[in-house]
Amino acid sequence: MKILFVTTKSPSCQGDLLELSILNGLRSVLGSNCIDYPKKKIMYHDFSESPKNTLHGKGFTLLTHKIADLSQDQRVICDIDAILYGCGHMYGEGRIPELEDYCDNVWVLDGHDLYGNAPRKILFEGEEIIGAQFEKCFKRELVEDDLKNVYPTGFGIPIERIMPINLEGKTQLFQKTAPDDSLFKDVRDFGGGFKHHIFTEEQDYYNDLAASWFGLSCKKGGWDCLRHYEIIAAGSVLLFKDYDKKPKNCSPQHLPCISYSTKEELENITNSLIINEKPTKSYMDLLFKQRQWLYDHGTTAARALEILRTINEK
Repeated sequence: MKILFVTTKSPSCQGDLLELSILNGLRSVLGSNCIDYPKKKIMYHDFSESPKNTLHGKGFTLLTHKIADLSQDQRVICDIDAILYGCGHMYGEGRIPELEDYCDNVWVLDGHDLYGNAPRKILFEGEEIIGAQFEKCFKRELVEDDLKNVYPTGFGIPIERIMPINLEGKTQLFQKTAPDDSLFKDVRDFGGGFKHHIFTEEQDYYNDLAASWFGLSCKKGGWDCLRHYEIIAAGSVLLFKDYDKKPKNCSPQHLPCISYSTKEELENITNSLIINEKPTKSYMDLLFKQRQWLYDHGTTAARALEILRTINEK
């Protein structure tokens, strides 16, 4: 299969995590049969127009390693099986009709959070949220289950970013970057900006996760967050506040984790899984189940393969 992946054009909007995740995965699976147009410069470590430290998440994880470049001949647009638009629509960018002359099998990545501005809003469980925006799309925060040709997707982590599990290096219960709401604090880290980014170096961030018995996470602008995948990749057990309330099609789907809703629940969970600073069998079982889930469903390649299977079937 040969995919034309239409990337976001604006230099100030290059850091969308869903677009980066899926393009990384498609290139790793398809090689030169995935053509990014326009060329996604930051993924080749050309940050001349979009400095890395200005990108969402400071470019951690998805921009650690650059992807393999294509030659000029490999970038010739021909024999395309499907066109997949990235997330440029979220930043006011429209479709490109002249590209669709090459192929009429057109899909879109819908990376909207649950909240914010978008043309189509829906009422879900008493609140207004962003619904699916396209008839043929892959949506990260998908709550509707009766839409034709709308399928769930989500963030992913490059497989090479997964670290060996090191139990001997555990020195703390939770990571220093745990979201406020996951610890029942007053929420001051909602939305964009870098104030809650403690670490300036990516490896320091991962080392802190790896040194933690547990990585805490929770819903913020949406249910999906790269944090979930980074916690598991660093060898920590993910505990997810209110995961049992997540709509089934919202990413991350079918994640083997423990959901908690109160301070008391969180304390009981951690006390039952770590006893005398040693992991129990239940802790180890959960650690390995989450690691297997990450390989099977949460890498960028796994996300890309699911998208390719759906496009091929439809």
